[in-house]
Amino acid sequence: MEHSEIPKKIFWWTLFVLFWLVSTLVIGYAFGYRFNRQRGVFIYGGSVSMKTTPQDADVYINNLLYSSKKLNRINNSYHIDGIQPGEYLLEVKSPGFTTWSKKVSVHSGISTEFWNIVLAKNSYLKTDYHTPGVSRFFISPRKNLTALAKQEGDNFFVDVLTAQAKTVENIFSSNEYVFTDNAKENIEWTPQAHRVIIPALKKDTRQKNYFIVDVPTNQTLNLRDLAETDDLSHVRWDPKTKNALFYMSSGNLYRLDLDAPTEIRQVAKNIASYEIASSGLYYFQLPEGLVYKTNPDGTDAPTQITLSPPTDMNNPNYQIIVYDDDRVVFLNPENKLYIYSRGELDDYFQQLSANALGSQFSDDGKKLLFWNDHEISAYFVRKWDVQPVRNENETLSITRYTETIANVQWTRDYEHVIFSTGKQVKFIEIDQRDHRNLMDLFSLNNDKAQITNNNSDGLIYFTDTNADGLTSLNTIEFPEKTTLLQNFGFGATTPIDPNTGQ
Repeated sequence: MEHSEIPKKIFWWTLFVLFWLVSTLVIGYAFGYRFNRQRGVFIYGGSVSMKTTPQDADVYINNLLYSSKKLNRINNSYHIDGIQPGEYLLEVKSPGFTTWSKKVSVHSGISTEFWNIVLAKNSYLKTDYHTPGVSRFFISPRKNLTALAKQEGDNFFVDVLTAQAKTVENIFSSNEYVFTDNAKENIEWTPQAHRVIIPALKKDTRQKNYFIVDVPTNQTLNLRDLAETDDLSHVRWDPKTKNALFYMSSGNLYRLDLDAPTEIRQVAKNIASYEIASSGLYYFQLPEGLVYKTNPDGTDAPTQITLSPPTDMNNPNYQIIVYDDDRVVFLNPENKLYIYSRGELDDYFQQLSANALGSQFSDDGKKLLFWNDHEISAYFVRKWDVQPVRNENETLSITRYTETIANVQWTRDYEHVIFSTGKQVKFIEIDQRDHRNLMDLFSLNNDKAQITNNNSDGLIYFTDTNADGLTSLNTIEFPEKTTLLQNFGFGATTPIDPNTGQ
């Protein structure tokens, strides 16, 4: 009996040991441990997390496609765990799109993250709204309306396009005026999109004037007659009071309410420029070069925002761009760009560029995009904790071209930039790890196009010459819209043989 029990004990102990080993391996594998054959030990693996547009995408690591079983869908993103530490080539592909790729470093116990992967289509379907002769366009803040300025012979017209219905209606015409030649002046829509301000120049005298048009009725008012002055500039709508607007005359700032046009109020004296932000009205006071803030109707005593002027006041006519009391940008006609920032670590008032053409805050105020004829850069006003981490008061050079750069602007995620060079419209990420993915979006028939990325409807609007040689307004859909099924994780995947040991 004793001898017959020994094999049974060996058998059961063998099963127990095997069960313990297999269970340990399974649990270790589930928690991310992988066996390294070269070193002969178990290593705690790392992971890669990513969010892609389009969501229907294939993920490759070192040229091996990961099957749907290996791609954990969490919050509409991909998560691949249990990757042995090391350097890998990560690629994201989708049929009909250009490939995104980076060399990535995977570290033990750490997830390497890419939350803003966007692929551009190989080709885009352009929608032509058949608006021949349009020179510039201006998108309303709501109602999907676009104002179109065009010159036909001796006549200057402004039309309104309803993009969804593809209908065009004329709201203004003149044979005495032409559209402004100031590239920084826009047709200004009211927040309610019921009225526009049209900047124009008298043909014979080049005298500046502004026309106020009620879009539903086409009723037109002449601002020069209402303000009783020929010296007008910087006309803007009050974003909080319907039918109220601001204008500058002889270096002073005024507020006019169209519902009480005789009651014109002086808001500030001797200023170079002003800006309207959600927190109030800001102006650049001369000659000291300081920024002050007041309420839009000018009834509050002004509050001083900056304590000193920009270091270069040779040309004090600075345009100010305001995010809030703690973040103000200054740009003068000599293209000197400064930023004032009360940061989380320190206060900064410094020059960012000696030849900037423009700048744009991100929606959260943490990043500032700025550019000149040949270079695009980003300045980090606040620390950015999401990978890749960026520090407060850090500047990144995004791209450089010998060819002239134009139409520079953020995309909706504020991690990519759209711009044009010559006849090519491009799209670049600001993530500097390994390299920046640069993709061509579409080509133009001329190199003088106006391009605007409209986040509210997911379309890029642009002018381009048609087959008849006339300039017309076009759109493409960018980036790819997410479908309802994709939101629930029903993107297509292709099963393959996964990477051995992962």
